[in-house]
Amino acid sequence: MYSQKYVLLEINSKWNSTNPAKIAKLQNVQHKKAYLEDQPENIRNKVRAVPFVVLYKDGKPIGKWSADITFKLSISLADIQKAILKSNK
Repeated sequence: MYSQKYVLLEINSKWNSTNPAKIAKLQNVQHKKAYLEDQPENIRNKVRAVPFVVLYKDGKPIGKWSADITFKLSISLADIQKAILKSNK
């Protein structure tokens, strides 16, 4: 479907691991997970809420989503597709 390489990177905190991001599954989009505590300090300092999700296209960020005050995040298939379509313009 896509000739580019898409990756969803989900960063959550170990203390919030019971609230993973709810992300719609999309073919040809790799979903990777990481803990905030395991990231370099420069990345930890930029994340203000967890979970935090970044959609990359060929290594470049094209979409970002972060949890609200409840520390929960849901990303729909439409949200992901919208970011992909926007990046192809």
